[in-house]
Amino acid sequence: MSDTTIARRYAGALYEEAHSSSAVEATDADVALIRESLEGAPDLGHFFGSPVISREKKESTAKALFAERLQPLTMNFLLLMINKGREQLFPEVVAAYQAMRDEQSGIVRVTARVAHPVDASEEASLISAIEAKTGKTVRLNIEVDTSILGGVVVEIGDTVYDGSFVNQLKTLRERLEEGVYAAS
Repeated sequence: MSDTTIARRYAGALYEEAHSSSAVEATDADVALIRESLEGAPDLGHFFGSPVISREKKESTAKALFAERLQPLTMNFLLLMINKGREQLFPEVVAAYQAMRDEQSGIVRVTARVAHPVDASEEASLISAIEAKTGKTVRLNIEVDTSILGGVVVEIGDTVYDGSFVNQLKTLRERLEEGVYAAS
């Protein structure tokens, strides 16, 4: 079984337990805190992923870092993952949980690559266009990529909409080579 499948199962189990305990919002906040902690300190992810470090040490570290900051449900979930030897999957479980919650809430994560930084009005216009296309609320991440020269490349899940100048030039070149624009 792949790590992604295992992570989704753990995320689903966490959600089910949070839902049955009426603690979904608190769990959402806990998961966000864990994600921020792991992203803010990459060494922490390496620590929990290391097979050399004992489970007891990982458990005591998790308690020291999170016991006062997480609700008991989420803390017990982390300790369960450590006891089952799945602590290296913390980042994947957190990402799977947040993706599942976004889907339930009608939120889609979108990455837009642009050649130059965009201002607030351009960002709002892009969000409006994507929301109209998807029918969902957009959580937009903008990345500057000067290699696209201009335009925008939008990634929504596995779908890529490539409106970059590089792609448009490539398409024009292919059409010219095929003779589509040949003079009559």
